[in-house]
Amino acid sequence: MADALATTGSSLPPAFDPAPTVTIVLSTYNERDPLIKPAAPDLSLLATSKAEYVAIAGFRASAVWQAGFVLLCVVTGGVLWIMTTWWPQIYTYLARVRVRSLGVADIVLVRDSHGLMHECAVVHSEGGMVRTFEWKHQRYLYIQQSGSFERVPAMLLDSLESVTRSLQTGLASSVVADRTAFYGPNTMELKTPSLIRLLVEKVVHPFYLFQLISVALWLEEAYTTYALAILAMSISSIAYEVHSQVTNASQMQALVACAIQVQVKRDGGVQSVPASALVLGDFVLVQEQVVAADMVIVVGECMADESSLTGEAIPVSKQPSHDDPTKSVLECHKSSVLCAGSTVVRVKGDSVWAVVTRVGFSTTKGDLLRQILYPDDVPFQMVTDSYRYLLALSIVAGLTSLQRIYDAIQAHSTLGDLVISVFDLISTTIPAALPMILTVGVGFSLTRLQQARLCCIDAQKINVAGHINCFCFDKTGTLTSDHLDFEGVDMCDGSPLTTKPTSRDVEYALASCHGLSVDDQGVVAGYSLERDMFAATEYTLSATTNEVQSPNGGHVSLRYDRRYPFDAALQRSSVVVQASNEPHFRRIYVKGSPEAIADICTGIPSDFYARVHRYASEGLYCVALAMKKMDGYEPATSRATVESDVTFLGFLLFLNPIKAASRGVIETLERANIDVRIITGDNALTAMHVARELNMHLTTSMLYLDVSPSDGSIMYQLYPVRVDPTDDQLISLAQTSTTWLALGDLDTLLDLDFDLTITGAALDVVIASSLPPLLVSRLVQKAKIFARTKPHTKTWIVGRLMDAGLFVGMTGDGTNDCGALKAAHVGLALSDAEASIVAPFTSRGKAIEDVVALLREGRCALTTSLLSFKFMVMYPIIETAMVAYLNHMQASFSNNQYLFGDMFVVLGMSVLMLQTPPAANLTKARPPTSLFSPTIVWSVASQSVVFALYFSATLAVAQRQPWFCALPDVAAGRAHCYPYRPNESGDMTTHAFEVSIVWLLGTPPLGSVSKKYTCLGHWHYVVLAIAFNLNDPFREPAWHNRAFVLYTAAVGAILLGLVLWPGNAMAVAWLDLTTPLPLSFCFEMAASCALALVTAVGVEMAVRITFAQS
Repeated sequence: MADALATTGSSLPPAFDPAPTVTIVLSTYNERDPLIKPAAPDLSLLATSKAEYVAIAGFRASAVWQAGFVLLCVVTGGVLWIMTTWWPQIYTYLARVRVRSLGVADIVLVRDSHGLMHECAVVHSEGGMVRTFEWKHQRYLYIQQSGSFERVPAMLLDSLESVTRSLQTGLASSVVADRTAFYGPNTMELKTPSLIRLLVEKVVHPFYLFQLISVALWLEEAYTTYALAILAMSISSIAYEVHSQVTNASQMQALVACAIQVQVKRDGGVQSVPASALVLGDFVLVQEQVVAADMVIVVGECMADESSLTGEAIPVSKQPSHDDPTKSVLECHKSSVLCAGSTVVRVKGDSVWAVVTRVGFSTTKGDLLRQILYPDDVPFQMVTDSYRYLLALSIVAGLTSLQRIYDAIQAHSTLGDLVISVFDLISTTIPAALPMILTVGVGFSLTRLQQARLCCIDAQKINVAGHINCFCFDKTGTLTSDHLDFEGVDMCDGSPLTTKPTSRDVEYALASCHGLSVDDQGVVAGYSLERDMFAATEYTLSATTNEVQSPNGGHVSLRYDRRYPFDAALQRSSVVVQASNEPHFRRIYVKGSPEAIADICTGIPSDFYARVHRYASEGLYCVALAMKKMDGYEPATSRATVESDVTFLGFLLFLNPIKAASRGVIETLERANIDVRIITGDNALTAMHVARELNMHLTTSMLYLDVSPSDGSIMYQLYPVRVDPTDDQLISLAQTSTTWLALGDLDTLLDLDFDLTITGAALDVVIASSLPPLLVSRLVQKAKIFARTKPHTKTWIVGRLMDAGLFVGMTGDGTNDCGALKAAHVGLALSDAEASIVAPFTSRGKAIEDVVALLREGRCALTTSLLSFKFMVMYPIIETAMVAYLNHMQASFSNNQYLFGDMFVVLGMSVLMLQTPPAANLTKARPPTSLFSPTIVWSVASQSVVFALYFSATLAVAQRQPWFCALPDVAAGRAHCYPYRPNESGDMTTHAFEVSIVWLLGTPPLGSVSKKYTCLGHWHYVVLAIAFNLNDPFREPAWHNRAFVLYTAAVGAILLGLVLWPGNAMAVAWLDLTTPLPLSFCFEMAASCALALVTAVGVEMAVRITFAQS
C-alpha cells in the first residue's frame, strides 16, 4: 500500500502527507457489513477512489492552544481573527496541536489543487475503530494498513448474479442500519451558512473592509455625504451578494430535494420508507415518480425521462441487463440503469424491481451537483493584474504618506491631524469605489444578456468571453437540427431509393427494429430517427401487448421476444421477433453502423464501402440493416450468438439538415479570425460534409486520421473536401488512397499544409501512447474536426486547446456536452434542461446566433472593464497627487470640494460610461488580454506625460503672474494677496490660489514634490473620460450612450463655468473657492482646457492605432 502513495506536487512541506491513489473493490453483500466492526477494515471489502486533496496533515484539539489563540485575537484587536477568515490554516496552526499519525487526529487540514487549505473534523465511531471525515461531500475512511485517509464513495460493486440471489428477501434490518451508519442517509443536503456568517464573511473581505475603514475615517472628518454614499453602495453590494448566495443555495437545495416515499423489500417483506432511508443494495419497487438513487433494473421494464440530467428530451426504455452475470452492477449497460433525478414516466407490466447501486452525492446527479459546487476555476489574468495595480497604488500611498509625515513634522502639526491626513492619503490612493464600478459594469452586460434570453450563472465569465479566439461546436442539435428526416432505403439491388420497401424482410425490420414505446393515448415515444423509420411502414405499436401490427387491418403481427438496446461499444442494436404466421422460427433484425454490421454479415456487396463513403460525404446518416432466421431460439441465447452470421438487407438513410442560422454564425466567427472547430460524436465524413456546407475555412483537402480495425494502429487518407461528392474521384480516393501511418511519422505528417480530421478512436491511441506532449498539442491544434468522440474525449480536447494558450468557447445542446461545456473558458448550452447549469451561459431560445451575441457582449464587457479600470486607477493618482501637493503647501481641499469631485464628477461619469452597448459586428480586432498589455500601459503613461507637462506649464505661467501669491508667502506674511485663514487645527487652509488652480485644473508648479506623479485635476477627469471612451471596435460609438454624453457635457460645462465665472456664488458658498483668479487668466485657462482635450484625444488615438497595427 505504501507504494501506492503519490503526490501531485514536486515538493510538500513536512507537515503534510501526500494524497493516496488506490483502487480497491467494495463488496457489500454480507450478513453483517464487516467494514463497520473490525479495528482495521479489510481492504478487500472497500472500494476507494482517488483522493481529491493534494496533501493532508493531522491535528488534535487543545484547550490551552485555543485559549492562546483567543488571547492573540484580543491583543491584536481582532486583526488575527480577520486574517483567519482569509487564511483558515492560520487558525489550525495556532489553535491546534500537530500529531504525527493521522490515526489519532481529531482534525485534518487538507490542501486542494488550487493550494487552498480546508479544516475538517474527524468523526470517531464504533469505539474509535472507524475514523472518517467528509470533504466536498465525499467520505474519507482511515485505513490503518496504509496510515492514510482514502475516499469511499457510496457505491455497490456486487455482481448481477449475487444481486439476483438476494431479490427474494431483500436486506436485513441490521445490514440497513450498518450501511446507514457508515454512508449516511440517501440525501444531498447542502449546508447553507447562517445569514450572520455570510454577512461577516463579506464584511471582512479586504475590499469591503477597506471601504468600511475609509467610511469611518470620512465620517470622523465630517465628510458625511460621500461617506454615506459609499456606505450605501457597499451595503447594497453586500446585500445583493448575500441574497444571491442564499437564493442560489435555496434553488440548489430545491433541485436536489427528494421528499418521496418508496417501496423497498427488506426482511422478506415490502416496506414503505422515505427516499432518504435507502441504502446500497436495497430492492426498490419502481413507480411512476422521481428516481431517488442510482439503480439497476433487475425485473421488468419501464420508460424514464432523463432530460434533467442529459438534456435528452426523449424518454428512454429501461430493461434488465443481459450482460455477463458475473460483471459488477456498476458495469451494466445504461439501458438498465435508472439515474437519480430522472423520472419514471411509465411502468410496463405488473411490477418492476431495481437494486440501489449509488446513494447521496455518489449518484449521477450527485456527481453533477459536486461539479457545480466545486468547479475547476480557470484563472482570469485581469484579476491577478488588478491586484498588481493595487499593490503599485499601495506603494504610492506609502511614499506620499512618508512625505506627509515629514511635512507635518516640519509644520509642527498635531499627532491627530497627522494621523488623519495620512489615512486620508491612503484612502484617496486606493479607490474605495473600484469594486463597485467593476461590478456595475458586468451588471449592465448581464442585464443585456438576460434581455436577449441568454441566462448566466457566473457573471465573471462575461469578461472571459471577450478573450475567446477559438470556438468549438457540437454538430447534431447545434449546427444541425435536432431531428433526422427519413430519406429512404437503399437495398443495393439497383432499385431506386424508396420509403416504401417492397421487401418483406426490410418492411419487418423497419417495423420492429427500434426501441419505441406507446402510451395509452397512442402517442409513440422514442428517438425521431426510429419514429420516422417506423412511420414509413404504417404499422401500429400496441400499448398493451408486446407486438407491432401490420397496417390496413392486416393479420400479421410481430411479437417481441427480446430487444437488445444500442450498445456504443458494439455500434448496433437488435430485436428477436416472431411473426404471427411463422410459429416455428424467430426473425432476428439488426441495425447499426455500416462497419459494425459488415463485421457480422455473411457477405456484403462489392460496393458496400463506396456507397457508405458517398452517402457520408453527402451528409446522410447511413444505418445498415441485416437479418437472419433462427430455429430453436431460447431466452438464454447470448447476444453474440443472436447477432452473428446475418444477411445484409440494405441501408437506411437519414438527413440531418443544417440550421438556417449556422452558416452565418460560422462566417461571422471566421471573419473575426476566431478559430472554429467541430467536435461531434458523428461520422467523420458526415462532419466534413457539414463543414463544407457551412463554408468553413478549410484546406482543399484534409488529412483524415482513424484507427485501423485490423491492428488498432493509426491510418490516414487525404480527403478532398472541396470535390463534388458525385465525382468518381471521391469514391476512388476513398477506396484506394488509405495509407497506414506509424506514430513515429506523425511529426512529419503534421508538417504538411493540410487541415486535419481525427476520430475519437485515433485520439484514444494518441492519448494512450508515449508521444511527446508538444507533438500531441500540435495534433490537437491542427485538427479542425473531431469525429466519433465520446463525452470524456470532448472534455480532453477542450482542455488541450486551452493548454495550448487558446481562449476556448464551447457550445452544445446539453447532451453529452456537459464536461466540455464546463471545462471550456466559456460554455454556452443550447438547452433549458437542468444539465445546462454546468455551463456558465444558457440560451433559452436554443439559438446558435447567441454565440455571436455572447462574444459581442463579452468583448464589450471586457473593454468596458479595462477602460473603467484605467479611469479608476488614474483617478486616485490624480487626486493623490493633488492632495499630496496641497498638503506639502499646508493646504487641503474642503469636504465640499472632495464631494463634488468624488461623487458628481468621477463617480457619475465612471458609472454612466459603463452603459455603452456592444458593437453590432465582430471584427478581427481583439481587446487586450491583460491590464499590462502595451495598449493599456502606453495609454496611461502617455496621457500622464501629456497632462503633467501641460498643467505644470499652465501653473508655472500662473506663478509668473504679478497677481499670484504663493501660500507659504501669504502664511508667513510676506504677501498680502488674500487673507490667510487656517482651519480649526491651525496648520492647514482651504483658502489659497493653489487650491483654486489645482482643484479646477490640477498639477502643481514644476520642481515641486508632486512632479514625480501624474497630477490631474477635475477638468482632467472629464478629459480622460472623453479620451478613454473614443470609438473602438468592440462598443457602439460613445454618442449611443446618451446618458454618459449628456452627463459629461454637463460636468464639463459646470467646470468651464467655474473657470470663466470666478467668484460666483456657487464657487464661493458651496465649493469654498474663496480665492478667485483674474478673469483674463481664466480665459487663458479655458483655451488651455480645449487644447488639452484635443491633445489627449489625439494621443489616445495614436496609441490605439500604433498597437492595433503591431
